[in-house]
Amino acid sequence: MDEKKNDLFTVSIVAVILFAFAILDILHQFGVLGGGAALSADPRPVFTTKNLLNGNFLEEYEDYAAGHFYNGEKWARIVRNLELFWGKREFGDVYLGKQDTFFERHLTEDYEGAPVEKSLELLERLVTDYQARVMLIPSADGVWRDRLPAYGDAFDQKGYLEQVKALIGEDAYVDVLAALEAHSSEEIYYRTDPRWTSLGAYYAYYAWWEKSGKLLPYYYDLSHAETILENFVGPLPRRAGLETGGEKMIALEETLDQRVSVNYDGRVTLEGFYRPEWLDSDDPYGYFLGEEFGLMTIDTGRSRRHSLVVVGDSYANCMIPLLAPHYSTIRVVNLKYFHGNPWTLLEEQMRAGAEVLVLESVPGLLELCQEE
Repeated sequence: MDEKKNDLFTVSIVAVILFAFAILDILHQFGVLGGGAALSADPRPVFTTKNLLNGNFLEEYEDYAAGHFYNGEKWARIVRNLELFWGKREFGDVYLGKQDTFFERHLTEDYEGAPVEKSLELLERLVTDYQARVMLIPSADGVWRDRLPAYGDAFDQKGYLEQVKALIGEDAYVDVLAALEAHSSEEIYYRTDPRWTSLGAYYAYYAWWEKSGKLLPYYYDLSHAETILENFVGPLPRRAGLETGGEKMIALEETLDQRVSVNYDGRVTLEGFYRPEWLDSDDPYGYFLGEEFGLMTIDTGRSRRHSLVVVGDSYANCMIPLLAPHYSTIRVVNLKYFHGNPWTLLEEQMRAGAEVLVLESVPGLLELCQEE
């Protein structure tokens, strides 16, 4: 079927479906289906061949259907499935890629320029003034590039990380990208959540250890990883308005029973790294250290000469339990929520002999620098 015939076929199919929708719409408005007046005052979208083929019509009709039709959410879901059938893979700020993998959109135009420059200045200061070691974590679209939709734009995280490495030097840079690329065929990220899995953090941990100067790594046994959820579903399908199957969430067995106390912003102290109460929430990833915080202080209960300050975002949460056996105390500063002067805190901790580790996702760091 040539392109013109294919377009005519598509238009014909949509016309039939919309005719059925229109009949239901009329019945609903006259109360035959138990409704009354339209639920929304939004005008019906205008149907043209051009509007259909550029994707605008179905997107507008989905919103219209949700507000006007009997059981409108069902009809909106039908429209969304039609979009999938016809090849649409971009839904708001989410891409649907291969192997049912959902990606946050990180567009080149949103990150290049000032955010890159500001982030490089921030990292240079952290390395120069506080002898920080830098672990920047690429998001899934920086590693699973072969899973992205063919047309999907994604900021060049690999090129950015090369700039970081050239700026701060080999000694301060931990190559997380290389560690993850070496295992890209494995489930190192969630398919439905923008963050990495405990497996991804496990591989990054050994990349950190090689640069850390620690005598031996702590032993973690993947064969005894514990399944925390059989059907974990992160927020990305919901943001895209799509349904999908769940996936496994695991935690490494050796981290489950570590006797640690965790203080959040000086307000509340909880025991252990994990928060089972989050598993039934809209954000099950909160199982890893829980709520948003500006400063988290972890007493590991271990007699160690060293303490650690982590400058990190939510990606850090499932890796911190792997770092804990090496330190007596770990402080985690989330710059997005921290109230106060982080430089004063870093200065105080460095004078006390603490190590500093930057454990941020690439998009998280660049978005932080967008906000400044």
